[in-house]
Amino acid sequence: MGGDIVTQLADIQATQQEFGRQLELPTSAAELVHLTAVAQQQLQGYNVPQIYLDVLAITNGIEWNGYQLYASRDRTFFDAAGRTRYAVRGLVEANEMWRTLDYNREYVYYGESGLDLYRHNLTTNEFEICTRIGLVVVENFPTVRELLLRLFELMLE
Repeated sequence: MGGDIVTQLADIQATQQEFGRQLELPTSAAELVHLTAVAQQQLQGYNVPQIYLDVLAITNGIEWNGYQLYASRDRTFFDAAGRTRYAVRGLVEANEMWRTLDYNREYVYYGESGLDLYRHNLTTNEFEICTRIGLVVVENFPTVRELLLRLFELMLE
C-alpha cells in the first residue's frame, strides 16, 4: 500500500486522539474474505479493489470530521449512557441502499459526507466525488487510491 495512505491514516489517528477518539480496529482477514464474496454476489460481480481492502485491514471504516469511509459492514457505536455516538455504514449495505434508485446501479459508493458522495463509476471506470444534490461530478480520479487519498485529505482539513 502506498506510504502516503498510511501516513494520512496515521495523521487521522493523531487528530482523533486529540479528541479522545481512535481509529476503528482492523478488519479481520475472515471479514475481508466475507466482504469480497458478498460484494461479488450483491453488487453484480464487483471486485473490491485491493487498496480499499488494505485500508480496511488497518481500520474498519472511518467516520471523522463529517466524512465517512464505509466499513466492511454496518457498525454502530454507543457512549457510556447508551446513546448512539456515531455509526459507520458497511460497503455492501450502503450500496444496497443507494441502489434502490435505479440510476445508482452504475456506481459503487465508498463513502460520503454531508455534501458529497465518493464512488466508482462503473460505466467510465473512474472514481468520482459528486454532490449529493444533483449528483454533479466535482472531481475525477483514475484509481480508488487517489479517491481515498482525497477523502483522507478532506477528513484532515
